Amino acid sequence: MKALATELGAATISFERVYDAAIEDVWALWTTREGLEAWFAPEGMRFEVSVLELWVGGSFDHVMTAVGPEQVAYLTNLGRPTTAWVSGRFLEVEPQQRLRIRFDIDFVPGVESYPYDMLVELSVEAGRVRMVLTADRHPDPEMTRGAVLALNTQLDRFERALAARATKEQQT
Repeated sequence: MKALATELGAATISFERVYDAAIEDVWALWTTREGLEAWFAPEGMRFEVSVLELWVGGSFDHVMTAVGPEQVAYLTNLGRPTTAWVSGRFLEVEPQQRLRIRFDIDFVPGVESYPYDMLVELSVEAGRVRMVLTADRHPDPEMTRGAVLALNTQLDRFERALAARATKEQQT
């Protein structure tokens, strides 16, 4: 299921997906280094987790680097760095139900640092996992447009990582 974005001008954007998967696998992709590194970066980006402390108040620090030519060119044209060190922390952790992460967006040249929240809500419905991802809009509309595109590609990668995880589990 493709993203359902909230109306223009809203403070957040939302994406909904439904997966034929075990909720444990969906949760693991959000809460383990291996899981996150498999999908959390948009296409053309590399994602490396440096700190992952899965408890309320725990850190979630990572590095995201543009490696694809289009992504490098896009960021360069905007005058933004091709590598971003991002600090975050977990605000809510309800295993297999709810995860809220606050990132400190302090890597955009000329822009004052600001908080950026992502909320993941999971539920099992008719044997399938429903995932709703809600993210803040950025103060800059261009960054919000970029975030919508990036989150869509990330969720596509999430689905592929989930399928790869299921295949790997079947082989063991």
